[in-house]
Amino acid sequence: MRVLLASASERRLTWLNDYFESMEVVCKPLLSEEKGIEKDKSVEKQSIEICLSKAESAALEWSIMDPKNLDTPDIIIVSDTLVESPGDEKMALGKPEDSFMATSMLLRLSGKRHRVWSSTAILVQNNKEYEEIYSKWRYKIWTDYAIVEFDELSEEDIISLVESNSWVGKAGGYDLAGHARKHTKIIEGDVVTVLGFSKKAINELERIG
Repeated sequence: MRVLLASASERRLTWLNDYFESMEVVCKPLLSEEKGIEKDKSVEKQSIEICLSKAESAALEWSIMDPKNLDTPDIIIVSDTLVESPGDEKMALGKPEDSFMATSMLLRLSGKRHRVWSSTAILVQNNKEYEEIYSKWRYKIWTDYAIVEFDELSEEDIISLVESNSWVGKAGGYDLAGHARKHTKIIEGDVVTVLGFSKKAINELERIG
């Protein structure tokens, strides 16, 4: 069974290949631009909408690139992760654009608990259990959240985290599996949700894979 992760995230690819040892997962980023973060919407809803947008792009791109289904994967996975600002369910912390933004996010999270939302879509063809999305592709989306607590970060801690560049490409400006590990703990939920996937979607992938 051929499984494609439509993402540029090496972390997500590594996790999937480690978890599903009998399943070969390849990675190919989407060509289309990712839907941006909006205001006045819950972070949960934004995560779902961005994930749906990625699913639509994946179905469209593969229908165009491989119209005869000669090299089409059996399963396509897309996912989106957003960090909810402490105390504000409508403020999403996405991927910081530079070290100044990463510093600002870490200061916002320091000493507090926050939610991490991950929405994951699985796309397959000709499966009536799933909803139609484009051409022969059908999809389902699952969403989970985890609660993460940050230690009170000192100035030295923040400088170290920022200078490590572990914030690059990470929602909220930190990597739970990397340098931020010693400053954080999961209060509720599953670690895979913080690392980038809905746990319910992973359960579904086990079922259909």
